Amino acid sequence: MGNRLIGYGSYLPEKIMTNADFEKILDTTDEWILSRTGIKQRHFAREDETVSDMATIAARRALENANLQPDDIDLIIVATTSAEMAFPSVGAMVSRDLGMTNNAPAFDVRAACTGYVYALHCARAFFNAGMHNRIMVIGAEKMSRYIDWRERSTAVLFGDGAGAMIFEHSSSNYSGIIDTVVDADGHGYGMLHESNHQSVEMNGPETYKHAVQLMPEAANYIMDHAGIQAENIDWIIPHQANLRIIESGAQRLGFPLEKIIITVDQHANTSGASGALAFAWGMDNGKIKHGQLIMYPAFGSGLTWGAAMIRV
Repeated sequence: MGNRLIGYGSYLPEKIMTNADFEKILDTTDEWILSRTGIKQRHFAREDETVSDMATIAARRALENANLQPDDIDLIIVATTSAEMAFPSVGAMVSRDLGMTNNAPAFDVRAACTGYVYALHCARAFFNAGMHNRIMVIGAEKMSRYIDWRERSTAVLFGDGAGAMIFEHSSSNYSGIIDTVVDADGHGYGMLHESNHQSVEMNGPETYKHAVQLMPEAANYIMDHAGIQAENIDWIIPHQANLRIIESGAQRLGFPLEKIIITVDQHANTSGASGALAFAWGMDNGKIKHGQLIMYPAFGSGLTWGAAMIRV
């Protein structure tokens, strides 16, 4: 039971905070931030703008792109770590805000920066089981709510936004979500987690060391498992956390940077929204074409990591 990608959409908040803006409030410089992260700017949601608000806008744009109505969707999966409330789910609120009346199930996936790969993994399983016809997968984050504005090492890293993709049942096994792999190791939770003060606490060197090892491993595993050679992959969309991690991962995989979608400079780290936002950027800018093969490796808190293979 296969599937195919039929629509996508994204949303970035209007407010942009540049490195120069951070220079005014923290002991930092544009050169310091850029040399260590590759980030130039990030989008921040308004105080009254919620994760479900952003997810709903991305969902509406995906529906418009696919020429569908909300009730044409029979499952919503949202990857998010930053929902304002523990319950109800962001997925349920998106269903409400879209005006859906078909009682389609909706739920959230929490796997931090690997969340979108986990959500794609779930969607693929539902298609393989023959349980759903059209599934919307959304990544939406308001990471600015976790920023400690006194901590320059983490405050500059994150951004907000949302992206959505719609997949439909298809008889082909070589389109849509072709393959996925996800892993977790809870013993590494101390490297990257939410502190008691609801801000990000991170061991940067250890996080970097594990990310540059585990993302390429996941990418190599999925190529072997799917029987796809590296030269047949058109684009890699790595989780957009840090340019040095992306460059190191590309080197380990033997992929030239020309085949890698990079948006971390414009979006910063948007956690579970990263993959969908980078995909939408690639589509909107004419880089990604219909029929091309995309690989998305990711790594995040948990520790979690994995990869997804998608044909557009």
